[in-house]
Amino acid sequence: MVLIENRYGFKDEIALLKALGKANYEFDSEVSFEACLYPADESINIGFYNNTIIICDDYQITEQTLATESLNLSPAENALVALFPQAEILSVSCHSVSNFHAYALIQRGLKTRIKIAGDGEVAVSLGEPFAEEKEIYARSYEVDGIHYWKDENHPDDPYTEDSLLEDFTFGVAKRLLGVNLDTDEGFELTQNITFKKYKNPNPTPKETPNYSMRTLEEELSYQKRAKWIKYALYAVIFIVILYVRSCMTNNSIS
Repeated sequence: MVLIENRYGFKDEIALLKALGKANYEFDSEVSFEACLYPADESINIGFYNNTIIICDDYQITEQTLATESLNLSPAENALVALFPQAEILSVSCHSVSNFHAYALIQRGLKTRIKIAGDGEVAVSLGEPFAEEKEIYARSYEVDGIHYWKDENHPDDPYTEDSLLEDFTFGVAKRLLGVNLDTDEGFELTQNITFKKYKNPNPTPKETPNYSMRTLEEELSYQKRAKWIKYALYAVIFIVILYVRSCMTNNSIS
């Protein structure tokens, strides 16, 4: 999702879609925040909460933002900065399968922080950690530049920050949302706030394999050839068995 500081009560969703390159998207339905966090339908979902614009983008916008190893702005980020030049813009993403989490913070048009972690390591860490990150890092200790957190149940087996995707994801998002989505304080937002879902009315069809069908005559011919090939294989196997037995008999006689 993308979170935008909404100081002046911006509500023009059409302008927002246009800035994101989704001007052709049309209103589809109203959904809850929980329902659009991972919609898997290539939609753009927009809601408003606590002076924050929330865009759940099905990884269409955040993919540009969080697939980089620099503090340069992506095209989508440049467009959002043009609309909100003085605002904070925070992109957040996580995926539990690979312990992946990533986030990027823009402040007054400049990207000041990006971090990408997953598969057992921190792949990208640029810029100065901000307050919400530092709060989590404060519970860690550092060895050779790597942060470790102690496990109370297994004190000799510490874990690294790629295993803290919930802590970082929800802790960082709280910077603008004002609530932690992973606790009871986030219930109102996840369940009661209405989001509007926008979808492409003419999506590009997904390519499907082109299976050519055989005619009845072709099918009969195919089955007939397959039958004779099977018989030929049986014959070859039988001849090999006879040959091996013959060799074994000759060896035993000699």
